[in-house]
Amino acid sequence: MKQRFSFYILSLAALLAACSESDDINDITPSETSRGAVVMSAPDNDMFARRNGEKLLTGAYTDPTDYSHYFNDPVIAEHASKLMCEADTNMAASLNSVEITDEHLAELKSFVESSILTTEVKQYAKMMSILKWIRANIRYDYDDQDAYSVFKNRVAVCQGYSNLMVAMLHTQDIKATVATGFLANTGGHAWVYALADGVWYVADPTNRNNVYRMKADLAQYKSTLQPWNIDMPLAKDDRFVYDFRDKHFNIRQVLTADEQVSVPFGALGYRITAFDPIGGINENVRELYLSLNIASIGQYVQGLREHGANLQDVYVLNDENRKINEYDGCVYSIKYNGTTKPLTYLTLLYAPGGKREITFAPIAKITSKLIEALPNVEILHFDEATLEFEDYAITGSPNLKEVYINQNAKVSSKAFDDLPADCQIIRYDPIQTGIRPIYM
Repeated sequence: MKQRFSFYILSLAALLAACSESDDINDITPSETSRGAVVMSAPDNDMFARRNGEKLLTGAYTDPTDYSHYFNDPVIAEHASKLMCEADTNMAASLNSVEITDEHLAELKSFVESSILTTEVKQYAKMMSILKWIRANIRYDYDDQDAYSVFKNRVAVCQGYSNLMVAMLHTQDIKATVATGFLANTGGHAWVYALADGVWYVADPTNRNNVYRMKADLAQYKSTLQPWNIDMPLAKDDRFVYDFRDKHFNIRQVLTADEQVSVPFGALGYRITAFDPIGGINENVRELYLSLNIASIGQYVQGLREHGANLQDVYVLNDENRKINEYDGCVYSIKYNGTTKPLTYLTLLYAPGGKREITFAPIAKITSKLIEALPNVEILHFDEATLEFEDYAITGSPNLKEVYINQNAKVSSKAFDDLPADCQIIRYDPIQTGIRPIYM
């Protein structure tokens, strides 16, 4: 890892004041404090992945981060179809998120074979018999949605219909998984992808008695069933697990134990566009490198927030990525303003849980819980352009000692919450201290 240095002009009295203890969170005036050289992390540019002939999933909707298309995006079914047809079908052998005990699964198997199936031999025929039984016997209403409860109570909404169908198919060794997304003219929905006799099918047990061939019949269902997430992983190697999440080809899990990890440009012949590792990150990983292909780190950044406690820096290929950028090892959404104008940092997306000191990019406002639960951080430096801190802007960081903010910033009385009693909020004068960093 290289280093960048950010210099601040300091006074000795201010430095001593910054190290004092108090029973309350201290609010120190500019004349009482200042800072010395701040080490800022910088990437090793050789670590970033590069193109290697991967195909970009494109169509009428080509930007996976443009949420104006979020609820009307038929081309996304085409993307999912292409990936599913290249996927490792063994990944569908597991029930994944469909929860059912072995005892209840055995009961389902006995029922399917004694009460649903008759002379069916082919997997397709078995699938159709199971689909038609569910359509005829499950009533649409709100109740428990796990597969066994739906089977016993005969009541479900779309998630429960799909969970039960997947579980029943698995009793017959038919690989299947749940897809969730958007049902045209209705809203959020769940349905089933099933592999019968070597062909992927699309089944909607809530609404239809027939099925579609995933690839051959795409034109018939792509405007109706638009997937956002597929429950099963699509592929796995010795370093990563891949899936389809939030309409992206995504890194689901980081398996490698390397301290420095370069996120790949593609898999299955297609470009990866998201890094949202909801399946986990190996605890040995300290640095992540995201190239120009990564447009998203998850709509809610769930994977990094849940599994990134040991990460110290997440780097982005800033010069070429037009959706996200990195500043001192933290990730921000950006507005790209062209090659002749500086970019605009929109908001902080993720600050690594393992960092002890963070210098933030120039963003105008720190919104509620934007900086939350950083277990190791001790010092936070905010740019002079950050002029507003909302309620609970910074919360739940048990080792935080110093927070540096512009003296002119508007700070809510509840902006700093659940922090150590001796944490000091230090207001600096940007004219005197020259807060903007100098890189060396």
